[in-house]
Amino acid sequence: AQPQAAAAQAAASAPAAPAPAAGTAEPSPIQLSYSGSPAVYTKGVAITPMAPYLAGGAATSYRVSPRLPAGLSLDPATGILSGTPSAAAAAAAYVVTGSNQAGSASATLTLTVLDQAPARPVVTLPPFVTAAFPGRIASTPDLGKGTTYAWTLTGGAITAGQGSPSITFTPGGEGALSAEVTVANSGGSQRGSAEATVVPWPEATLTFPEWIRILSTAGHASVQARPGLTYQWVVQPGTATAAISSGQGTHAVAFTAGASAGTFQLQVTVTNQAGQAAVATATIKVVSS
Repeated sequence: AQPQAAAAQAAASAPAAPAPAAGTAEPSPIQLSYSGSPAVYTKGVAITPMAPYLAGGAATSYRVSPRLPAGLSLDPATGILSGTPSAAAAAAAYVVTGSNQAGSASATLTLTVLDQAPARPVVTLPPFVTAAFPGRIASTPDLGKGTTYAWTLTGGAITAGQGSPSITFTPGGEGALSAEVTVANSGGSQRGSAEATVVPWPEATLTFPEWIRILSTAGHASVQARPGLTYQWVVQPGTATAAISSGQGTHAVAFTAGASAGTFQLQVTVTNQAGQAAVATATIKVVSS
């Protein structure tokens, strides 16, 4: 009997609950809150649903202002925040209001949506570039709006494009060249790089005989030999003819004169590993005696 009396006394001394407003079945909500605010989300990653907590009467509807970040939504019946953010959004305050016929209560959520941190960038760079030859390009994939690009070039000079996915540069002297880019967005940053070799300009200073006898097999011509160069020889007939007999693809060739006196041209194209070419042409006489 004593516990029952104590309970009755406690109930009598407790403050009375607010009386329902006339014409309503329950009291107004008096306090609304969410656990987890402020919250930082990542673009493209589903959030853990955030449910409301209410004191007082239950809410029958919910609304939020201003509009939530793209991809997030508030259930108007339950007040649960859920979704997958589809765009980055700076930190901002969003006011959620829960209401019933008797009244309403509000809570402020602070939400931020960050980009996904970029993957390590892949830098595209020619494996060989020619010393001091302008207009060379290094690039990395365009990661879209909100991404920044900071380039560092070692062994050359950037001439255009800093801050973009692609730069134009002029190599320095012979040796190594490195292009490095740091890509960053609101989710973080990553660095990537590529290496190239700076090669010299090709040279095509031609050594050749001024004349050769008809049908002679003793003709020889050459250019300076350097590592990494390719050589292409061509005979251009004139009033006389000739034919390369050996050495095609090397820095020195042998050739045989035709059966008529006159002149022909011998041409060589020297190309370096970066694709730059130098051309030299010589006019050679074919004599009968």
